[in-house]
Amino acid sequence: MDRERLLVAMGACRESITREQARMEVCGPLYYSSSTVVAAIDGLALMLTGRRDYFHLTGHGVHEEARNAVAWRKPMPAAGNLFMNVSERLAEEEITTLAEFPGARIERIVSTGQASPPGFWYDQEQAEWVVLLSGSAGLLFEGEAAPRILHPGDYVEIPAHARHRVEWTGAEGPTVWLAVHDKDIKAQ
Repeated sequence: MDRERLLVAMGACRESITREQARMEVCGPLYYSSSTVVAAIDGLALMLTGRRDYFHLTGHGVHEEARNAVAWRKPMPAAGNLFMNVSERLAEEEITTLAEFPGARIERIVSTGQASPPGFWYDQEQAEWVVLLSGSAGLLFEGEAAPRILHPGDYVEIPAHARHRVEWTGAEGPTVWLAVHDKDIKAQ
């Protein structure tokens, strides 16, 4: 499917949703669920056009009743909860992309006792910034004698090509990370 046809289909879907939202109770669960779908459509429009507000600029995908409402003059913010649907036990780390922009990708990573394989080192093209939200972890950088012990609230900026590995993640419960990957800055 070509880009333009996809945007037209997304606009039609978005318009149907906004038409129904104009009739919904603003604080109701169905309203919030439909807002999540609208935010996902806007996110896909961002990937296709480079503009999260594409539908608002073109007027496509916004129903006439909603187009005149103050709430629809700005793009809907994407919303969620970083601790929803966090599994207590996983066979492998779970990586979920929460947002993607022209210069960055934001991921939630859930670990339940996982670690980097023996002898494996991450050596990434782009810089990364991580913050530990829950649980605990040991992060080892090449050349350091011992891993950095991370607790909730601890963050680390990892420059491009800084070799590192996850020595361990806490087995007492899920370790939740938030990672921001810089898609523009590459090592010189």
